[in-house]
Amino acid sequence: EGLIYRGKRLVNWDVKLGTAVSDLEVVQEEEDGFMWHINYPLVDPDNVKGLTHLTVATTRPETMLGDVAVIVHPEDERYQHLIGKNVTLPLCDREIPIIADDYVDKEFGTGVVKVTPAHDFNDNMVGQRHGLDKVIILSLEGFVPSVAEVYAADGSAKESIDLPRSLVGLERFAARKQIVVDLEAQNYLVKVDKHKLKVPRGDRTNVVIEPMLTDQ
Repeated sequence: EGLIYRGKRLVNWDVKLGTAVSDLEVVQEEEDGFMWHINYPLVDPDNVKGLTHLTVATTRPETMLGDVAVIVHPEDERYQHLIGKNVTLPLCDREIPIIADDYVDKEFGTGVVKVTPAHDFNDNMVGQRHGLDKVIILSLEGFVPSVAEVYAADGSAKESIDLPRSLVGLERFAARKQIVVDLEAQNYLVKVDKHKLKVPRGDRTNVVIEPMLTDQ
């Protein structure tokens, strides 16, 4: 009775202020950005349709280091036969599952969405529904650490994961550039499209807000 549960909670984090800010202090600006299309190779061959990979579109490729699943719509006939199988996460060599959730708009992009519960509010809700881990791939200052802390869906700590050495110590947007270079060099990058997107910025600092798991 009356126990206060301290766990990791996703907040709007201002890396310049070094503090969480409320939704009221976040300004959503429409800006010109990019959509990167990245191939995630299937671990096992697809004997039904002969697919070798799933193509994921993202505006934030740096967050892929913290991906814990890819999702498809449960009624998307292109991918139904792959639900429950695994893909390999590019650059990280981790296997992550293909899961089904009607959060995915099967008409948008390729109909395949990556899930990064530790760095995206929508992904965090999907992760809670499916009991997915949370992999923290940025420090509170906005840099890539040498190891990513991992938390289970219930908030308990798990074994940490090594991150690619070429990215360790890079600021988040420098890491984005390097990840794109590395993806291209290893033939994972399919194409890049110009894309208008809403970018959350702190109203005091004008810095891009990072969804971040912090102790509550």
